[in-house]
Amino acid sequence: MKLSAALKSASSEALMTTGTVFNIQRFSLHDGPGVRTVVFLKGCQMRCAWCANPESLAAGPEVLFDASRCGKVQCWQACPAKGNDPHSDRRTGAGWPEDNACPAAAIRNIGNRISVEEVIRTVVADELYYRTSGGGMTLSGGEMAMQPTFSRALLLRARQEGVHTAVETAGYASWPALWEACELSQLILFDIKLADPALHQHYTGVSNRRILRNLEKLLQQPIPLRIRIPVIPEVNDNEEEGEKMMALIALMVRGKKSFQGIDLLPYHNFGNRKYTLSGKDCRYEEMHPSHGKPEVERLAGFARRYGLTTTTLSHCIG
Repeated sequence: MKLSAALKSASSEALMTTGTVFNIQRFSLHDGPGVRTVVFLKGCQMRCAWCANPESLAAGPEVLFDASRCGKVQCWQACPAKGNDPHSDRRTGAGWPEDNACPAAAIRNIGNRISVEEVIRTVVADELYYRTSGGGMTLSGGEMAMQPTFSRALLLRARQEGVHTAVETAGYASWPALWEACELSQLILFDIKLADPALHQHYTGVSNRRILRNLEKLLQQPIPLRIRIPVIPEVNDNEEEGEKMMALIALMVRGKKSFQGIDLLPYHNFGNRKYTLSGKDCRYEEMHPSHGKPEVERLAGFARRYGLTTTTLSHCIG
């Protein structure tokens, strides 16, 4: 089906398609142009050591639990979870009460099955802001390509409503799944973490070979594409890796009209508390406990050396 035909038709089955979402963030300013609503889809095959959203990694629902709150009100004995109950499973939410059933507000269930129409109702509520700022809806994660059918249906409905669409992807998916998830987007934000294959495997748990192949294919499409680099101290902001990344990018984007530039996203540790609440450890902070600030200007300098333009944003998403 041609793209124009796809935008004109949406079956009732597509409208009722459901996916697992862990957050819908309104009024975002760093996930594409203008004011945007970011829909965070759950599930990711990568395990980046610095991930700012550890609650996004598992495909299914899970629980964030604040042990410091538990027991401060007279509810602990009646709680079916009792904080450390071995029958409670953070990964699935099994054995835990609902968020609003905890008087201590110690529990937050992460990941809800939600329909395309439910998401779009939230998105279109800010249509005025999109029109005045050039904004729209961005799909992020996790990895949105892990839910390709849901992602495609969301993009289709948003465009039918006249809402600009963007996707953020790390590109680690099969090409059919990635293209299904991205084809109806009007902007692709593509993450590049590292150029060195061994370092990429070490810090993300996967090879970058598939990622680079997929980037090459996306650059051949007419959809505008920006490359995003999380700038991680002592990982990819040094002389060797910084130059290697920019040299690789310059080679891949040469002559590609879809390429729109590079966003640099400095690392922050705002997500560290979520590791505690989810019962996980931040691998990056353990590996580099004395890291300094990210050397953003160093990477920007290498980019200029290779004729690449960069924009520095205020935060690293993952």
